[in-house]
Amino acid sequence: MGNRDSRYDLIKPMLSEGTIVSFTDIFKYIPKTIIANDLGKKVDRFTVMMNQVEKFTLEELFRVAGLCGLTDEQMFALMYREYLKKREIVP
Repeated sequence: MGNRDSRYDLIKPMLSEGTIVSFTDIFKYIPKTIIANDLGKKVDRFTVMMNQVEKFTLEELFRVAGLCGLTDEQMFALMYREYLKKREIVP
């Protein structure tokens, strides 16, 4: 992982303001290519993981949380909301 992208600093305040309410909201402010690269994932594989959030490992979630300056609990909450959103779409 190279230099940390400064856009990660936007996430924590936006979570506090209620602008970000689920995991994929993060990608409105940070391109998925940045996060995929920081996790060492190919973008195509990362896209699959975004569409099936249960495929993320705890280690990957902890790393994204750390990059965004969030606690593990905050990241779990975002991911859980995302999981519930996806479940509503697919019966």
